[in-house]
Amino acid sequence: MSRWALVPTKGFDRGKSRLAEVLPQTERARLAKHLFEHVIAVLRDCPTIDEIAVVSDSSEVRQHAQRLGVLPLADAEGSRGLAEVVDGALRELERRGATSVMICMSDLPELSVEDLSIVSRRMDESDVVLAPDLSGRGTNLVAIRPATGLPSCLGHEDSLRRHHQRAQSLGLTVSFEIRHGIGFDVDQPGDLERLR
Repeated sequence: MSRWALVPTKGFDRGKSRLAEVLPQTERARLAKHLFEHVIAVLRDCPTIDEIAVVSDSSEVRQHAQRLGVLPLADAEGSRGLAEVVDGALRELERRGATSVMICMSDLPELSVEDLSIVSRRMDESDVVLAPDLSGRGTNLVAIRPATGLPSCLGHEDSLRRHHQRAQSLGLTVSFEIRHGIGFDVDQPGDLERLR
């Protein structure tokens, strides 16, 4: 068995656009890069993850991922939207031997190895593990076995409900893991205040 983590990431200079009213572009890029580096560091420290990949349309992000020692993947040709980008990356990871994949958002400042270890244990019991954001609507982490077992619904505000419904329609077993370290992402000005 080979368990991978996949981190979809926008270009740092385009990240955190919803913080534009409170942060200038250079600081938003710095924040996006810092959050990304934190997530990669936590994934690297997790003993239940064998390999890590980053998928991005940004050559800067891919080059930085490579410097951090993880596999850089470009968005699959013709991909439109986050869900298609993730699905293309999952197919590539399956070709590389991934038997399960943990898809993790790149902006989780309180993510911990304990969070990931608990999700890994859930993966041993379920085909799909869904970890919501703090609103309970979005999905900050999706764990799947096999790697291409569940087409992605990321990029929708109600992705948690969509993932659950899609998994049920495919006859997959689903677990939910509600953890603050996974749920807290930095999207809105209020999130930034909380982070500070």
